[in-house]
Amino acid sequence: MNGGDARPPITAPDPFSIPERIGRLYFRVALPMVAGSLLIAGIGASPGSLRVLVALSGTALLGAALHLLLPARWHDTLRRAFPLTTIAFVLVVALLSRPGGLSGDPLLLTVLLLLAPGTVLAWTLLFTDDARMGRLTGLGLSAAATLLVWRWQALGLQPSLSSNTPLLLLVVCLIVVSYGGAFTEINRRYLAGEQAQRRDALTGLLNRRAFDEHTRRAQAPGTALAVLDIDHFKRVNDTHGHTAGDRVLRGVADVLLDVLAGRGQAYRWGGEEFALLLPPDATEDVSAQAAALLEQVRAEVARRTFTGGQRVTLSAGLSTVQPGEAVQAAFERADSALREAKDSGRDRVVSRP
Repeated sequence: MNGGDARPPITAPDPFSIPERIGRLYFRVALPMVAGSLLIAGIGASPGSLRVLVALSGTALLGAALHLLLPARWHDTLRRAFPLTTIAFVLVVALLSRPGGLSGDPLLLTVLLLLAPGTVLAWTLLFTDDARMGRLTGLGLSAAATLLVWRWQALGLQPSLSSNTPLLLLVVCLIVVSYGGAFTEINRRYLAGEQAQRRDALTGLLNRRAFDEHTRRAQAPGTALAVLDIDHFKRVNDTHGHTAGDRVLRGVADVLLDVLAGRGQAYRWGGEEFALLLPPDATEDVSAQAAALLEQVRAEVARRTFTGGQRVTLSAGLSTVQPGEAVQAAFERADSALREAKDSGRDRVVSRP
């Protein structure tokens, strides 16, 4: 969760992320609707067609049920496994299509021609965060569906649309894969631009915009909030120049990331000021933990020697979010505690409940 390269293990997806939201739409809305449509279409169908439609409907409903019942940390596994299962299903139907067995009929062909391109597009959107997986599953379904239609035509099914229906289906699916890939790339660039706007270019930390966005969300009671300031930073710029000052800022940011090690989020608030958000820990007093982390940061910064032998110190104010209050109230207490640390001699951490 820190602002650098180190990240804590992710046990559950962000419920507000695009892949998770699209996954919910696909598994909990689209699949049940497709399953219901297939079952309705199967009324009056031939026994062979009915078996295929029921099996396909069952696969769709199973995917929907698993997404609903499984813990969120398994959603990504399901998202990756379901397309592979569907491709395997289509291949099995193709292998079972033989003289004396399943030979296909206009109903099954219509279902395939309608569902294959739409499913390829849906999978492209399902993997907006993994374009390679989106392409591979799209191409896999395109190939499997084309093989199935070709097998049916070889067994005598000649649809009125065209005798080259397998080729037409393949071309349509490949176009969908191509356009879906272009959309995924555009989305990736857009998200990269959005993320860049939330990150400080100098230190690599998240910036004030990101801090404001995160703190607009309700924070759990016990969340610790700290405000830090480099003491007498103007002297660094005046004595050693702004390039040296930039190196000090980057060095302090590195200390924050090293000490936090995924236990909280670090932001560059502006100038020589930084902010930290530390989530509550059910197994430990977060106030004591946050105070200990801030003391580690303060001590490490005080020990380091920066460009030209320059040494700096940090002052910090700390507070925690109380039940029922906005984050802004905790921030104001932390900012007041920072002013107290400055007024009482600097190079220290002051906490206020």
